[in-house]
Amino acid sequence: MMMMNRQPSLHKPSIQGHRARIITGQRALRMNYAPCKAYNADFDGDEMNGHLVQSHIAQCEVAELANVGSNFLVPKDATPLLGLIQDHVVSGVLLTIRGRFLSKEDFMHLILAAFAYRTKRIDIPPPAMIKPRQLWSGKQVGNHS
Repeated sequence: MMMMNRQPSLHKPSIQGHRARIITGQRALRMNYAPCKAYNADFDGDEMNGHLVQSHIAQCEVAELANVGSNFLVPKDATPLLGLIQDHVVSGVLLTIRGRFLSKEDFMHLILAAFAYRTKRIDIPPPAMIKPRQLWSGKQVGNHS
């Protein structure tokens, strides 16, 4: 576990816990876009500070109390801190646009990536088009649960 913050730390969610993983050959801290609102990060040269959590008790504390999932809402007014960023929204629109069809291979890649940690059986819906070849719509990816 690792604590990340961006100065100035003016509110509680501006320091949050993240799972750290070392990527060979990389010399930068990388993170998902979703928690950037909490840090007020806008990618114009923002400087972030990383603090490795060392003791097991502190790691458990960070995992339960300070992780990004536990800081979903602003304590002041309960507005959401995590949200979709433009790339995700645009991708969703492009995927579900009318007339967008996917081959079985592409459809399976998206479904399996979305449900990689699911332990239950994943039932695949029938294709939206059968002839001239089997195709699934982008909306079927979004509606799949």
